[in-house]
Amino acid sequence: MPRKGAEWKDGASSLIPKPKSMEEREHIPDKACGKCKNFGARQYSQDGTGWCKVLKGGSDIESAPPVFVTEGEAAYLARWNMDAGKCKYYDEMEFVDHDATEIADPKYSRVYRQMK
Repeated sequence: MPRKGAEWKDGASSLIPKPKSMEEREHIPDKACGKCKNFGARQYSQDGTGWCKVLKGGSDIESAPPVFVTEGEAAYLARWNMDAGKCKYYDEMEFVDHDATEIADPKYSRVYRQMK
């Protein structure tokens, strides 16, 4: 049985974004987390990070095979341009408003305008 500290270290590693090159940061996949109904953006920092409403800490949708944890308290940290092609909980929005002047909820404006 692994030590409790080792379990925490494994779970915490999924919360730290993996370093990416400039080209990878600017690439928007066809199935991006920011286009999913389950993605919630941070309304204060507006740095493109947010959380998944379904997946919890310990999940890793970028690994092979992907790890899906749906039990727990800590939400899975995601970025708006994270590739969700392997996520079985991906549910694409029908409409993404890119016009900042017509968004009723300003907390989403920057995240969704970046996908234009």
